[in-house]
Amino acid sequence: MTPELETHLRSLVNFPSPAGVATHIIQLAQDRNIEMGKVAKAIGMDPALATKVLRIANSPLYAQRRRSENLRQALIVLGLNAMLTLALSFSLVKSLRGGKPNGVNHPLYWRRALLGATSARVLGEVSGQTLLEELFLAGLLQDIAMLALDRAVPDLYRDTAELQKNHRELAARERKRLGFDHAEVGAWLMKQWNLPERLCNAIAGSHKLDNRRALDPSDGFNRCVAISGSMVDIFLQPDDRKPFQETAQQVERVFGLGKEEFGRAIQRVSSLIPETEAIFEAELIADPETIVDQAREVLMIRNLHTLQEMGTLREAADAMTERVRELEEESRRDPLTGVYNRAYLEQYLRHEFDQASRNDWPLSIAFCDLDGFKKVNDTYSHQAGDKVLKTTADLLRQNVRRVDVVARYGGEEFVLVFPATDRDVARAVCERIVSAFQDARHDIGPQPVTVTVSIGYATHGGGQRFASVEALVRAADQALYTAKLQGRNRTARYEATDRAPAVQFL
Repeated sequence: MTPELETHLRSLVNFPSPAGVATHIIQLAQDRNIEMGKVAKAIGMDPALATKVLRIANSPLYAQRRRSENLRQALIVLGLNAMLTLALSFSLVKSLRGGKPNGVNHPLYWRRALLGATSARVLGEVSGQTLLEELFLAGLLQDIAMLALDRAVPDLYRDTAELQKNHRELAARERKRLGFDHAEVGAWLMKQWNLPERLCNAIAGSHKLDNRRALDPSDGFNRCVAISGSMVDIFLQPDDRKPFQETAQQVERVFGLGKEEFGRAIQRVSSLIPETEAIFEAELIADPETIVDQAREVLMIRNLHTLQEMGTLREAADAMTERVRELEEESRRDPLTGVYNRAYLEQYLRHEFDQASRNDWPLSIAFCDLDGFKKVNDTYSHQAGDKVLKTTADLLRQNVRRVDVVARYGGEEFVLVFPATDRDVARAVCERIVSAFQDARHDIGPQPVTVTVSIGYATHGGGQRFASVEALVRAADQALYTAKLQGRNRTARYEATDRAPAVQFL
């Protein structure tokens, strides 16, 4: 701002400055050790101001269950700093109203001021700011210099009735005419009134929005004020969707809040309009519900797009998850027979053995070996042998329970795992399998061929406990060897006295 304009502003008789109670409250606000009683007394000097403070303390802004009946109770609800800030807001509005304008549209100006104050406060709420009342005051005063410039430069706002509805273009006109806009003059005014530096900085930057993410609380305070001006345009231009879209993008970039959250912020401002109108005795917008409907419509379209995108992404994610699951399952399976492979068997057995030992429930396993399988390969070819192995896997799966696991251990040898199963149930399942193989016929030669199976099983739990899963597997393998020695085509249970050679496992 030029020194000439500063001198001219200082010399104005009708220079807009706080008077009476407003001046007294500014002085009190500078005293860090001020007592609540003095603040209550100062506000009580103006009955209208006291009524407004009480009303806002009992308004939806604070939603107290207990009603404040006097200024001292309101002070407890609001807090000292908030009380001073709100009282100053009301008092300044009262002091600065009136006077004959040269070009400023006063009704439009005050609508902008009060909507800006409410918007700044709500932005503070949704972005996690703590100085909400100071945000309200900063939003209220961000354009105060327009009243001063209207008197200092009488023709500045003449013939700008339509232009004043577009705040950006109005500021551009000011910069073209004066070399600066009213935000700079507003910051100077705040310093003349000895208001906190935070307010001066916020007003100075109200036309200079930094679109980077706000990380510092002081940056967040300033940007709430800067964006509040754009939010006002949403309410003053209800038929134009552009302000909503642009402001929503600003809020998302600066605060990381999505369009849905911004839509709720607009609804919050709209819900506070009746209360703000009543307290400040002003009509802010003719039909706030129109704004809410527009926000809902935009949000609905946005939500539909988001849902469509989410649906596409979900389908892709589901397909990818299913493919990963299929690949994982393939890695666990024996490629010839389709039952689980030895690697997965070892992993699964360790887990089940740990669970059985920890919870003291039984675990049974069985070794199955085809009788005379080498003769099948030598007589009918290895292709015929592979066909028998596939049929063997099918027979095993058909005759075990759903909870049991079938795995190919190697060659013609298969392992069955029976979780939480005692030896009597394991014996019954194994005997059923032996009977099924006796009845099965394999079409691998001129005549159907029968291939029998020998099974040895062991149970961890009950009367027999094993020190490790390896010991349990060796026991089942020894039982299989016993079944072979006893003539094949049968089952055999491991007994602690068995001394047959063991095939090492793992």
